Amino acid sequence: MTLPSERRQQQGFGLLEAMIAMAILALVLGAALSGVGFTVGQVAQRAEAAWAAELARSILDDYAATRDPALADGAMGEWRWTLTVRPIGGGLVEAEAVAWRTGGPAREVRLAVLLPEAGP
Repeated sequence: MTLPSERRQQQGFGLLEAMIAMAILALVLGAALSGVGFTVGQVAQRAEAAWAAELARSILDDYAATRDPALADGAMGEWRWTLTVRPIGGGLVEAEAVAWRTGGPAREVRLAVLLPEAGP
């Protein structure tokens, strides 16, 4: 035969145990959610860098095909770019495109290509 006081000690979890379990769960979930937030931020940064790289590549391709000096500076929506061309000798020029997004963190992508000098 068990006494009533012994039976109360054996039933379920106590309030203190439940509170400790909830605190541990909150810590674990908080750490997991901060990791997810960090990952989402990294994806957004990489997507922005990919857009900037594609813009710079496109500007260099346009310049290689047209040799249009009007491509030196430009804007498309919130994206900006500059194109600099300098002779390096041996019948070659270096064209460098720099692209960035305005209104965001100061990040830019620089791409350069060697091209033959334009003929007369």
